[in-house]
Amino acid sequence: MPTSRTENLSLLPLRLLLATIAWLFWPDMTHAVGNGNEVTVWIEPGRAIATSVVSGRREIPLDMQETVISSDASGINAVIVTSRRLLGFSSRTLGWSKMDRELHEKVLDRRVLPTFSVVRTEKHLYGFRGTNGIWLDETLGIQETIKTTRSTDYGVVFVTNERLVGFTALLGDFSSKALGIHEHITRLDIEQGLIIVTTNKRILVFGSRLSGWEEFE
Repeated sequence: MPTSRTENLSLLPLRLLLATIAWLFWPDMTHAVGNGNEVTVWIEPGRAIATSVVSGRREIPLDMQETVISSDASGINAVIVTSRRLLGFSSRTLGWSKMDRELHEKVLDRRVLPTFSVVRTEKHLYGFRGTNGIWLDETLGIQETIKTTRSTDYGVVFVTNERLVGFTALLGDFSSKALGIHEHITRLDIEQGLIIVTTNKRILVFGSRLSGWEEFE
């Protein structure tokens, strides 16, 4: 027998609690959030430098015509945005990784959080996972625009005019949920480190390391 909306809603607090417990007992996550920055980053002529207690000094060369737009560090990762690339450093892998951007692609927003980072442009969403030092890329549709963003220490959700796009430090890739033609968002909440999206048709919860999105009709 299908579970009713009322029954699903009554189970929501329990599922939130279980998901939160899963996060809290994931060692890399709790260590990164609870112990401040592990990484320091700065720029020298022709190179970017990162240091951590374990790695010592780690360099990555900058191209002759490459200029640095921003550099930030938080928790186990650091991100540098340049005129043509995204550079990420992880204190877990003790090294740099890079992601090329499209020519003339404009950076609109960036968030460097304790275990992961995201960079938003008009064409792409880029995610850097501090736990394994990997960059991931989600292409936005031609007519797709970001309406709002919500983030916690464990995950981020981008609300577009077409879908919900989530990213965390542990999931394999960006995770999307399409919005219906007549579906509109009525609330966005953050509870116990999880992001809850309420629409006129359902409730969607993002942040569980086990399944990404949980959906309640």
